[in-house]
Amino acid sequence: MKNIFFAAALVLIGLTPWSQGQDSDSLNLAADQADSMNKLDDLMGRAQKRLEYILTNLGDLQAGNGAKKAYDEFKDNLEDLKDIRGDIKDRTEKVRDLQGSRIAAWTKEVSGMNDKEMRKLTNDQIDKAKADFDSLDKQIREVGGDANDLTTLLEDLKKYFDSSYSADSVKTAGPMIDKARTSGREMQKSVDALRDTLYKNKKEVKGTPVSAGSRRFSFTSSGF
Repeated sequence: MKNIFFAAALVLIGLTPWSQGQDSDSLNLAADQADSMNKLDDLMGRAQKRLEYILTNLGDLQAGNGAKKAYDEFKDNLEDLKDIRGDIKDRTEKVRDLQGSRIAAWTKEVSGMNDKEMRKLTNDQIDKAKADFDSLDKQIREVGGDANDLTTLLEDLKKYFDSSYSADSVKTAGPMIDKARTSGREMQKSVDALRDTLYKNKKEVKGTPVSAGSRRFSFTSSGF
């Protein structure tokens, strides 16, 4: 009897002891949201890799290592990065929509509860889910704003070189290239931290405990 009550309590607070066969709208939406978060994380990883290529291109430009080839690759990689960022924006909106739908369904499912302690337990879980996602969303917006600034700087460098590309122009633009490379390195660290937060939030959405020692793969320590 205790096991039956425990299983029912887990469902009501948004967790599940079963791996499949759920009829709960909130749990189905949680599975969709976790899947969408996985796709968002993959896009962020792709953006990091493309940015790393760009930083390498800029370094080759300054060093004169196959400068023309580096410049052409820089332009291609920048366009790819912009496309990926567009996909990130769309996927982020999908994750936000699923969050709203999941919380609404979860709240509806427990609206008829009569036991005060169980109702408080459930409301506390819902409030935590909201707060955790709000914290993630704030981090996404902050990193997105910095990414906009970096992309604008890279676009300005491209426009400058398009109008006057030469060894002298590369030297003249040296301080701006240095600024872009420094900003790019800081961006990689920020996205690593964001992906860690996303990973932990996804685990919570799925109802999987996150151990203190668990950590998502870090891009800045990956050897790229």
